[in-house]
Amino acid sequence: MSAVRDTMAGAASEDGRPRANGVSLQRKLPLLMTAVLLVILAGGVLLAYREVRVSAELVAVHRVQEVADQIARLVETSGPRLGERLRPIAADSTVLRALTSPQPSTSDLNAVRQNLTYLETPADSALVSELWSADGRVLVTTGDSLSHRGRPTGAAVSTGRDSVSIGAFYSIDARVYYWSSLPVTMEGRRVGTLAQRRRLNAQPNTERDIARLAGQDVRILFHNADGSLWTTLGGKPVAPPWSPLTIGTLKTYQHPEVAPGSGRMLLQESRVAGTPWVAAIEIPVTSLGNAPRQMLRRFTIASLVLLLLGAIAVWFIVRRMISPLARMTAAAEGIAKGDYSQRVEPRGRDEIARLGASFNRMASEIEAAERELQASAQSAEQAQITAEAANAAKGNFLAAMSHELRTPLNAIAGYVDLLDMGLRGPLTAEQRTDLGRIKRSQEYLLGLIEEVLVFTQLDAHQLGFRMQDVSVDAVMRDAETMVEPQIRARGVDYSYLGCDPGLKVRADREKTQQIVLNLLTNGAKYTNPGGAVTVSCDSRNGSVHVRVTDTGAGIPEAMLTRIFEPFVQLDRRLNQPREGVGLGLTISRDLARAMGGDLLVESTVGVGSTFTLVLPRTDAPASS
Repeated sequence: MSAVRDTMAGAASEDGRPRANGVSLQRKLPLLMTAVLLVILAGGVLLAYREVRVSAELVAVHRVQEVADQIARLVETSGPRLGERLRPIAADSTVLRALTSPQPSTSDLNAVRQNLTYLETPADSALVSELWSADGRVLVTTGDSLSHRGRPTGAAVSTGRDSVSIGAFYSIDARVYYWSSLPVTMEGRRVGTLAQRRRLNAQPNTERDIARLAGQDVRILFHNADGSLWTTLGGKPVAPPWSPLTIGTLKTYQHPEVAPGSGRMLLQESRVAGTPWVAAIEIPVTSLGNAPRQMLRRFTIASLVLLLLGAIAVWFIVRRMISPLARMTAAAEGIAKGDYSQRVEPRGRDEIARLGASFNRMASEIEAAERELQASAQSAEQAQITAEAANAAKGNFLAAMSHELRTPLNAIAGYVDLLDMGLRGPLTAEQRTDLGRIKRSQEYLLGLIEEVLVFTQLDAHQLGFRMQDVSVDAVMRDAETMVEPQIRARGVDYSYLGCDPGLKVRADREKTQQIVLNLLTNGAKYTNPGGAVTVSCDSRNGSVHVRVTDTGAGIPEAMLTRIFEPFVQLDRRLNQPREGVGLGLTISRDLARAMGGDLLVESTVGVGSTFTLVLPRTDAPASS
């Protein structure tokens, strides 16, 4: 058998016991090991993804910051380059005469205008060049006639004697401009200023080149250091970012100019030295995970391939290992069904082969033991049949003997009554005393015979019961009337503590009274004169407990279980003759159990004994 067949749910074996349900080990183990491989691979992929993502974020932040620093350094060099173009014009004689003459000539102003025209470039059609006097008057202007809009004062843009100053960004008609200026000096004294208004304007390919440099989907921004104006590299004013939020180690912002769905943005800034500007590089946070996600996809595909190969390998390895166990399982199931000829064929020298050999030895021993057990069972069955026949013969003998003994005993009682009535002539006092003794002996023997008859009927399950709701107090009162005089005649004190008149049990009234009378008689019989017999009752856990307590010598612990065996009498070492045949307690307990109750005993040597009759309680009205 190559595999253990899964049984149907709820199926039962031939002996009626439920079978074990579920997937066989041959199928479960590969699935379990494949699941373990899946968890390990998934955990490894996720950990690798997490580490790669963190590293990618750090690398991206560092690279973007480097790009921002490079842009800032690149813009920083524009001032010196502009100074190189402006200084020759600032040193021109016509410019100096126009600035130092109280009333510049028209020819000098035209010459200056001609020099400023050389500064115009096709790339900046909005370029404006101007010459300012020391007191801030505009002497010459070339370019846009609206250049005065946003024009700063000379003092605001020239801060040194031989250096170009860059002004802050400002916007006109959705375009961004800034002013640059160079002081004009003569003999170490500033006499005027050369100023240019430039428009921030970059070609699209410039932004693409910078994005390739950053290696990410970036956007280049500039803004004044005081945050008064934000602009793109192409010179388009934009709203400043807002809603700062730190995600992990990343400082992110929202930006209204970003396309919807891009999410939060990472912003890296670098101050442009010598200017009031700040270069900023903006990148979507979601783009930082592109490379890690691509890595995750590649790792996932590779992991699935490895998982498939591992699952196939595990399946073949487990099948090779579990097949012998499956054969042993099938053989064990066959043995469990009674086929003791089942054996397995050990293969190899590994632990499983040794297990197979041990299984075969065990199966052989079980087969031999089963044969011995069957032989013993047949012997036991025959012995049981013999014992049952002997017990039946014993019962028949006791019943026949009891009936045979009752006839002469009843005849003895009849003749005693005839003699006592004087029908055979007058009797002397001694004769009447002897007749009384004969009468008591006859009644005693008749009681013993009645006990034997009841015992045989109980043993044969032939005794009938008339179950009804019985008042416990009424039963105790009737028993008290019958036995109290006899108890007190023995010199034993009797007390009945009383039961609740409404306390009722479900039982046979006559059998219950028979049990109580037997307990009271035994209690008085084994109690010395001067002792006491006490009766009490209570209700607990749906049962009624009737306790008969005496102050006799007590019962040894070793005898507590034997006193309920038939024909056993306890020698309490009292100066009293033994009475009965040892069936009273046996009959009492069997009657109690037949009515759904029990008879219990507790005893301490030298203190006394307590017999407790337990019967099921009922709340129905008591039977009269």
